[in-house]
Amino acid sequence: MRAKLVTFGITAVATLALVVQASSQAIAQGNSNKPAAAKRKAPPPPPKPAQAKPAPAAAAPAEGTMAAKPKPKPKKKKKAPMAMAGVPNGVPNCIKHLTQMAAKDPLIDYDGHPSEIINGGLLWNDPKSQCSIAGDEAMKKKVIELAGAWRRKDASQVRSLLQELAK
Repeated sequence: MRAKLVTFGITAVATLALVVQASSQAIAQGNSNKPAAAKRKAPPPPPKPAQAKPAPAAAAPAEGTMAAKPKPKPKKKKKAPMAMAGVPNGVPNCIKHLTQMAAKDPLIDYDGHPSEIINGGLLWNDPKSQCSIAGDEAMKKKVIELAGAWRRKDASQVRSLLQELAK
C-alpha cells in the first residue's frame, strides 16, 4: 500500500512540475498570434564635425536665384477609344457601330463590345433600351443569327447580315 502511495505521490509531483514548467513557458512566450517585433536597425554613425572654413563664394548660388528643383513628370492618362463606349442611341446607330467593328480584320471577339450592343441594346426587351428591336420578329431572328456568326468568327456572314439589317 505504501508503494502505491509513493508511486502516486511521485507521479503527482512530476505532473505538477511539468504543468508549472509549461505554464511558465506559455507566459514567457506571450501571444503566439502576434507578429514578431521588427528588428531595430543599427543607429547611424555620428555626423562628422563641420568644417571650420566656409565654402568659397564662387561655389555658392548667385543672389536672387534659387536652385532648380526637377518637377515631377505628369502621368499619362489612358484614353479609351470613344467609338467603343456604351450602346449608341437608335437602331440605325447600333447597326452602323456594329458594321464599323465588323469592318476590322481580324474580326474582334464577340464577348466584348459587340455582345454589349447586341444583348444590351438590340435584343433587350425594355422600353428604356436605347436601340431595342423587340417588336420586329424578322429583324430579331437576323440579329440572333448575326450573334451566332460573330461567335463563330465568320466575318463574311457577319458583314452580309449587317448589310441586310442596315436596309
